[in-house]
Amino acid sequence: MEINDELKDVDIPDNFIVEYIELSDRTQLRHLYYHPENSRGRILLYPGMNTLVLSWVKVLNLLSELNYSIDYIESREKMSAIYTDNSTISKERMIQDCVEVCNLLGLEGNNYLVLASSLGATTVIYAMAQNEIFPSNVVLVGPTTEFRVPLTIRLLLPVTNYWTYRNIGKKILKQIVMRKFTDEKADPFQKKKYSLALDLADPVRLKKCIRAWYKTTIYNEFPLIDGKRSFCYLIGASEDKLHPDRDSKLASESIENAKFIDLKTNSAAHDKPLIDLIDKTIMN
Repeated sequence: MEINDELKDVDIPDNFIVEYIELSDRTQLRHLYYHPENSRGRILLYPGMNTLVLSWVKVLNLLSELNYSIDYIESREKMSAIYTDNSTISKERMIQDCVEVCNLLGLEGNNYLVLASSLGATTVIYAMAQNEIFPSNVVLVGPTTEFRVPLTIRLLLPVTNYWTYRNIGKKILKQIVMRKFTDEKADPFQKKKYSLALDLADPVRLKKCIRAWYKTTIYNEFPLIDGKRSFCYLIGASEDKLHPDRDSKLASESIENAKFIDLKTNSAAHDKPLIDLIDKTIMN
């Protein structure tokens, strides 16, 4: 699970299989999965924008040790996605991706749990509000309720390409992200994984994704979720600057039957405290 000197994401856990799911526009998303015999339940993990496996590898390992079936899907703005001439990035297309993934994985009815974070959680909220997916339980870690973009990043977007990102943009982005959105004392690992994620990002896809979601708010979607059919747990991290827990609190107050839980740090929300919540509270 260590990152080597060649600057790469963490190794995929040995017990996971890596395949690709082809969507209706022929874009292929990378799919990591572990489906054991006598599974204790099905979990779809839908991570946030530009998120690395590094962020979720502890969760993948812990859930597999507990004998859950896990499907981990990487969204289309990530470098791992395989594009065709028909591939595009838009808010509507990414919401459609979520719905298609659930259908292609056979996640019908509500006999599964969705674990999603950040923009992945926002995408799941849209799919649920549109009555397209009906998981029995949903664990939303720091959903992006308002897609805010700092002015400096907005100014960089028009000139962002592979060269400018590698030589200029990435350095500026790291300074902004590390200064505004991380707290090395409260959560030292967060700085490391965000820095690596920026190193490994596809800048053109990331730019299109930011533009697609910029100014999006999801307050109107919360009341549309059927809380009787899908119980939602909103996970906050009060010490996380990037995903303020007020967003999760607001969502929990607006979604029927939802519950807010503060796990304090971003790392705790990607480690054993989150697993304990899922295993002992939700799946039993």
